[in-house]
Amino acid sequence: MAMRPFAGTQTITGSVQPVFGTAVTAAVTPPPDQFSGNLTPGSNETQCNLTVTSTKGFLPGDRISVGPTAGFVPGLVTPANIPDQGLVKSITSATVMVVQGLKNSHAATGEWCVLNEDAGNVHIRPVVTAAAVYIGDASTVSSSDKSLLDILPINSAAGTAPAYVFDAEAIGLSQPFQTSAFWMIGTANDTVLARFTQI
Repeated sequence: MAMRPFAGTQTITGSVQPVFGTAVTAAVTPPPDQFSGNLTPGSNETQCNLTVTSTKGFLPGDRISVGPTAGFVPGLVTPANIPDQGLVKSITSATVMVVQGLKNSHAATGEWCVLNEDAGNVHIRPVVTAAAVYIGDASTVSSSDKSLLDILPINSAAGTAPAYVFDAEAIGLSQPFQTSAFWMIGTANDTVLARFTQI
């Protein structure tokens, strides 16, 4: 088993955000296959530069999902919002990664690049939180949303042991979780630490 951190200590924005992801910050359109002239099934998967807030936490070989906030709501995703799937080929800077396999154009705002890896355990701990942090399995998570999985309590000082951490554990050697299914919302500038394990 391997334990993986994601981006170190993360700062909460005050709006819903993926636990294992980052915002897309520049529009991108993947180039078509040079032989078929399109990106339909059977075409070669092309590569493009994806610009995001931060590439921290992503590694070459990682599977990612890229799409609008509405694309990360299980059971309510419309065909137009289904997240695009890709593979990180390389990290070229603190804000740019080369991605292979995207099929659709993506906007500079309102879209996310979310790690989409299998996980056997997901662990989220408050570092410094002035208010509760709500953890859910959809981008609609809030204190009253049906996607709410858990609530991280206030942890008022850095370096102190939190009273509680979120710990989703698999049974046996299974990997039942997808990292793209973990979302959070809390108070702006509060901080959390997230990690996951893989077999």
